[in-house]
Amino acid sequence: MKSAAIVCRRELRATFESPLAYVLIVIFVLTQAALFYFIGYPVGQAPLPGLWDGGWASLLTLYTWLPLSLALLIPALTMGAWAEERRGGTEELLLTYPLRPWELVMGKFMASWSAVLMLILLLVVPTAITVMGLGELDIATVILGFLGAAGLAAAYTALALCCSALTSEQLVAFLVSCLVLGCLWMLRMLVGYLPASLAPLLEQASPQAHFLDTAARGVLDLRDVVYFVALTATGLVLNTVLLERRRLQ
Repeated sequence: MKSAAIVCRRELRATFESPLAYVLIVIFVLTQAALFYFIGYPVGQAPLPGLWDGGWASLLTLYTWLPLSLALLIPALTMGAWAEERRGGTEELLLTYPLRPWELVMGKFMASWSAVLMLILLLVVPTAITVMGLGELDIATVILGFLGAAGLAAAYTALALCCSALTSEQLVAFLVSCLVLGCLWMLRMLVGYLPASLAPLLEQASPQAHFLDTAARGVLDLRDVVYFVALTATGLVLNTVLLERRRLQ
């Protein structure tokens, strides 16, 4: 893991040397704050109000927007992780280093995931402090919600990196990642259109079912941990296979 840590530091440094990272930080934080404080989540059978309209001390509305927000943010952060390496010809140089493909994949994954976790913390901590000043906030629910968001971000990041490894064009990587993560986000919406025998399977495949119904509401469920670990591992394994195939070419 030492080699992966070296790659991680390299990627983090490159990420925050780019103005794009800071633009994404500002857009993400301001958009999420506006949705939480003023708009709420007007979708679904039980719409959630904004903080000022709802008058209740909870971060549920904030967490409810995260699956969709991260499905747009993470592709923007990861689109150049592999695509830019291929376009610039530096991927071939990386593959000549005494590093295993899985170490390169883990390094890039840890860097991107760390950046996303920092953004989520930057959003959750100030918001929680603000809400605590207005009412009694359940800190355990906030922490479990953050841990669930961390699992969600890990799965999204692994899949988005895998999409980036498929192409040398950043825009294509971004669009493919958004499509994949957007389809995952929409799975729950399709449940009502399927036969009763298939609906539970599609529900369990939805990341929203493993985040919004449990961790975001302060419930710890081992099945959610298994789900996010499995989804993350799938993305990382596919990414490693793609890289290994190009190394052998």
